[in-house]
Amino acid sequence: MRLPLRASVLVLAGAVAMVGCTSDSQPSPELASQKGRVLGAAREQTDLAGLTSSAHDAGSGDRVPRADWSVCSQMQQGRTVEFAAVEKGEPCPSEDGKPVPWLKMPDVTGVTVSGARSALTGVENTLMKAPRLVGARRGVNPYADPAEGEPDSWMVCSQRPGSGTALDSRWQAEEDIELHVTQPGTPCP
Repeated sequence: MRLPLRASVLVLAGAVAMVGCTSDSQPSPELASQKGRVLGAAREQTDLAGLTSSAHDAGSGDRVPRADWSVCSQMQQGRTVEFAAVEKGEPCPSEDGKPVPWLKMPDVTGVTVSGARSALTGVENTLMKAPRLVGARRGVNPYADPAEGEPDSWMVCSQRPGSGTALDSRWQAEEDIELHVTQPGTPCP
């Protein structure tokens, strides 16, 4: 990078002498927080500000961040910004380098579907999908016959995944949370 120079000039009896040169060393611009943004967009902002950037895995792994990852934090030293990022959909760790704090599946067996839904509110908000209700007995559909009781009053016999399972990216992207339910007054198989 080329810095503009300022010269002090001394003029004596028609002769010009350069006394000294100094650079316009302006402080580096402070990049606004990019926390929560997509890494690619954060890097674009860095470039627009005339800064350079690099990125690393904010979790305890050593994965190489991609442009679609989310920025958890940033550190700027001079004209260089280092982003700590996690894969899209992952929660940021409490500190850089700590494990990703995945939500854990609560135990909802033995409660009504409405009770299970209350216990799963945080999970639903994070995963952005509701658990799927499945009949615990073959051929039973909790949505088929409202006369058999509203699905919210049905009992959860089992769940998938089990209690304490980390709801990582697999559960966010591919797998459905299932509650195997039975209608009121019917024992679990």
